[in-house]
Amino acid sequence: MGESSVYRCPSCGAPAEPRAQACEWCRSPLHATRCPWCFAWVDERASGCPRCGARAQADEAFGAGRPCPSCRKPETLLSVRSLDGAHLAACGACGGLWADAASFKRLCEDRAAQTAYLGVVGALAAPPRADPSANDIVYRPCPICAELMNRFNFSGSSGVILDACKPHGVWFDSDELERIVAFIRGGGLDAAREHEKLELELERRRLEAAAGGAGPDEGSGFRSGHVASARALLGVLFGD
Repeated sequence: MGESSVYRCPSCGAPAEPRAQACEWCRSPLHATRCPWCFAWVDERASGCPRCGARAQADEAFGAGRPCPSCRKPETLLSVRSLDGAHLAACGACGGLWADAASFKRLCEDRAAQTAYLGVVGALAAPPRADPSANDIVYRPCPICAELMNRFNFSGSSGVILDACKPHGVWFDSDELERIVAFIRGGGLDAAREHEKLELELERRRLEAAAGGAGPDEGSGFRSGHVASARALLGVLFGD
């Protein structure tokens, strides 16, 4: 573990146990939390993360000081840190993360932002596909507007079920954002987009055949409702 990964008491600078209530050397109270960008322990009152440089952000528009939508307790508030113009809010209790809509779009599209988040260079293998049916279904409130968020399987094939408020952002349980970024870096999103293009082309041909009197192609296995739902999903993710 590097020196920058060691959590230190903000009062005396001595190495400290992140879960301790007070520094064993100077007895000052400790308020350790995980940096949402590099996962290093950092004091929640520190202006910058000593490991990755993410800066503390007090703007409530990005979730700062808002209740965690997963814990739903008044004492578990989100702490925001910004890196290169993208913002992530973290809950120190459950490890969940909130990304505003613009930051999530950047994480999906910007390889440099993905590298900064994961702290690695180079392509990653796609993570194991999870079984969405294995977990209880819970609808969480958006930390910005408090409306219940929609649940969806990211890209339709990742196996990661996310909670999204289209105007404001996306909520990730503990390791979900890491799995999403790994899925994208492993080519999963590109493959999903190519599959979507193929479905749209097949649907176009089916409709042309139907308009020409040939009737629907029953063997195609594609339905207009399925294509519409896929396009709606991309709209939720990228604001199209």
